[in-house]
Amino acid sequence: MKLRILPILGFIGLLITLLIATVPAKQVIYRIDFPPDLGVYEVSGTIWKGTAASALVHNQTLNNVSWNLSFWPLLTGQVHLEITSNKRNSVAVNGSVNLGLISQQLIFDDVKIQLPAELIFTQAPLPVPVIGAGTVNIRINSGRFDLTQAMPTCLDLDAQGIWNNAGVLATNGMVDLGQFDAQMTCSNEQYRISVEEPNGLGLSFIATGNNPQNLSVNGQFKLPDSLPEDMQRVGQFLGQPDATGYSQFTW
Repeated sequence: MKLRILPILGFIGLLITLLIATVPAKQVIYRIDFPPDLGVYEVSGTIWKGTAASALVHNQTLNNVSWNLSFWPLLTGQVHLEITSNKRNSVAVNGSVNLGLISQQLIFDDVKIQLPAELIFTQAPLPVPVIGAGTVNIRINSGRFDLTQAMPTCLDLDAQGIWNNAGVLATNGMVDLGQFDAQMTCSNEQYRISVEEPNGLGLSFIATGNNPQNLSVNGQFKLPDSLPEDMQRVGQFLGQPDATGYSQFTW
């Protein structure tokens, strides 16, 4: 009797797997009650391999999004997603993301994020308002975050950031500042972001803290004489040069 039941159970399991594998993604996604700042639109394909014309993430739009959802990790309580989006868009995300359904941990593996510099400056708690230009490219080699708290806690992070075609708006127009490089890590739930010279502002600093939107920053800068007068005045507001010509700042 048992020998007869096993093939039947195997057939039923195979049938269920095939049904799930062919479920249209829109039949699942359009039934999800997303928060106001999240959404996926014009979905096609299956839940395992699908596409969306656009996706809304924290009020930023990703275009031509596609994903691959692995089946086997689900058996161990892991959601493994390979995500790609249009790199030609001002906002893009590409890479591998894992979500532990039991551990409540979010893991990034070789994820590339592209953002307009203007977006970052509007959200950064800077001592003076700045309108920036250019593109910020962030590469997360590896990252692990605890989602059990209201504010996700960084457990591990190894990432780099590059501000390409950097520019800052002055009274006489946009000032070209070239490129800025940053290193980003976290340890013991504390973020550490460092920027070093050379760059167009003679800027170097270290920012630390457990909240990426409220970091303590210590650094120095040495503005080139070629910068516009209004930028020189902002530099004097932030600090006076020492004997080496550098101005120290803390906020």
